[in-house]
Amino acid sequence: MKKIASHILLKFFSVVLLCLFFTKANSQDSLGLKEKIKFLTSLNNTSYGSFPKQVESTLKNLTISGYYRFIGNYQQMKTAYSNSPSDTTSFASTPKKLFIGDDSQIPELMLNISGKPTANTSFGTDLYLWNKMTGLAPSEYVKGLNLGVNLYGSFATDIGNFNIMAGGIHWYSLTPFTFYTNLGYNRYSVFERNPWDPGSKSPVDRYKSFYQYGGITQDSRWGKQAFQGLIVEADDLPYDFSAVVMYGKSVVNGGMTSIPDNSIGGKLKKTFGKSFVSVNTFNSKTYTDSLAKQTVGFNMHTVEYNLNWKDVVLSGEVGLGKYFSPLYSAGFSDSSNIGDFGEALNFKLLLPKKYALIPIEINYFRINSNVINNNSIFWNSSVVETQQNTIATASGNAVLAPFASSMVQIGQLTNNRQGLNINADLNIGKLKLSIGNGISQEISNISTQITYNHPTNNLALSRFWRWSNYPTTGLGPYGNLTKVYRGVYETINVNDTSLTLKNFNTIEINAKYAFNILNHDVYLNYLGSYNSIQKKMSAITVFTEQAYIRNYYHQFELYFKVNSNLVIANYFGWERIIANYNTDLDTETRRPRNQEGLSFATGFDLSLGKNAGLYVRQRWIDYHDYSFKKDKYIGTETTVELKLFF
Repeated sequence: MKKIASHILLKFFSVVLLCLFFTKANSQDSLGLKEKIKFLTSLNNTSYGSFPKQVESTLKNLTISGYYRFIGNYQQMKTAYSNSPSDTTSFASTPKKLFIGDDSQIPELMLNISGKPTANTSFGTDLYLWNKMTGLAPSEYVKGLNLGVNLYGSFATDIGNFNIMAGGIHWYSLTPFTFYTNLGYNRYSVFERNPWDPGSKSPVDRYKSFYQYGGITQDSRWGKQAFQGLIVEADDLPYDFSAVVMYGKSVVNGGMTSIPDNSIGGKLKKTFGKSFVSVNTFNSKTYTDSLAKQTVGFNMHTVEYNLNWKDVVLSGEVGLGKYFSPLYSAGFSDSSNIGDFGEALNFKLLLPKKYALIPIEINYFRINSNVINNNSIFWNSSVVETQQNTIATASGNAVLAPFASSMVQIGQLTNNRQGLNINADLNIGKLKLSIGNGISQEISNISTQITYNHPTNNLALSRFWRWSNYPTTGLGPYGNLTKVYRGVYETINVNDTSLTLKNFNTIEINAKYAFNILNHDVYLNYLGSYNSIQKKMSAITVFTEQAYIRNYYHQFELYFKVNSNLVIANYFGWERIIANYNTDLDTETRRPRNQEGLSFATGFDLSLGKNAGLYVRQRWIDYHDYSFKKDKYIGTETTVELKLFF
């Protein structure tokens, strides 16, 4: 009876309290409707009587997005390499190949999940589902996390705003010499689609954007590197300062070993209106023994700047770097310099149209052979990674390809090289031109090898060897091909005892033209590249036998808009590669490389609705070396891709 009485009294007083509340509110008009509702809600959140306690919302919002991607590839070779080392059967005995899935290790289904527990805190994770479809049944069904679980936090204080990223894998960039990837000058083919290419409202938007703006829309990873660990950003600090601190693992760290293996970096930046100066560092250290006495890694310390004076921009980065390893002694004529700091210089001067008639960028760079950083924009061409076949299993260094004296695009830097690049843009009516001339020279004569790629058939050539680790060397009929991610490069030897330093020249032309046929938009692109490597320095590409090797690449593309949902895509490529007698000679013909490759392709991009598209490509390839008779393949390749975003 006492419990019942107390319960009735509690309800009575609750009703009296409500009456007093409304009476006071109406008489004085001191509480509005929102205040009344808030008061009633607070009562409702009590655990008394008819007002049970309500559980507060744990997430402000939860978002799920992602994509589904189906891709199938069919190759039929009329003439093929007699050996495909990574295949269970050779092309010679299996001239037809049907492959469902992406051997670039991109999953079929990706789910991105994010949520906000509070207004200032969020998390992100993902889930991928992937069937390799290799015929091995359930053992090939792969599922798991791609980027892991990431936590984000933002906090506003009196001295500045702080952002925290922790966990999983974050795509991040610091500066070009410390933590970055090369962006280039947008001189590339857009005919082949990348697995990470985003969708668009209309298929023609991809080619229209490339014509108008010089590039296509990229995802959030463009120009960034993968980093796992802790990143703290500080913005809006006093006196226009900002800062970044990074601690964790990059692509050169990782693995399952318990031996310490980490990277640490950071930036302190001062802004002056449109200009800035920053001090930066990125360092990696891996212990190579269980006693933690020997280490392998690198240090990189730089100053980056961007100075804008009346639209004349002087930018770049200068710094010092070094590589250290107990096994590092490869290639240097003066071994006493091993482990010393070397210089890294990159100066850019941008002159706008009002000062130079056309926009011109002048770029000088110099990167010492001792400067190693496989997280930066420059390739390593001086040090074969000593851990590649042993500690690499634990440390992750196996993914780093040793590059020789590489023939590279303008904008792609390598160490042990200095040079000058000049780039200009010119518009003549509807014709848009992007032109570059690159001149460079080695600093030390370390390698007698040269590497180059085959852009005309590069992607199709990489599919000759499925499921290879990167890099995979010793491929092809002569064992001189190396497979990297979605590409292949070739290595040749220089046999010139009088050679002191190799010199490199590159001329690149990207021409784009838009016109209209019977009210249908048409986009025409040309990409040309003229390259040479020789003994003496030259102002332009060498077109004679004085060059150890000469490469000429021509790619033509035509895109025809049928309507807003359909675009017809066409491609023609021709490459010519000629070496002189100071390089490898065939044992039978006694002649150097003399290669020619042709590629013709057509297809279409079809919109299937909002955020869904079908992309079909049919390619005919014909390649042969007139001197090395086994280096020859002829065939066709069909690719079908269906991609849906949600």
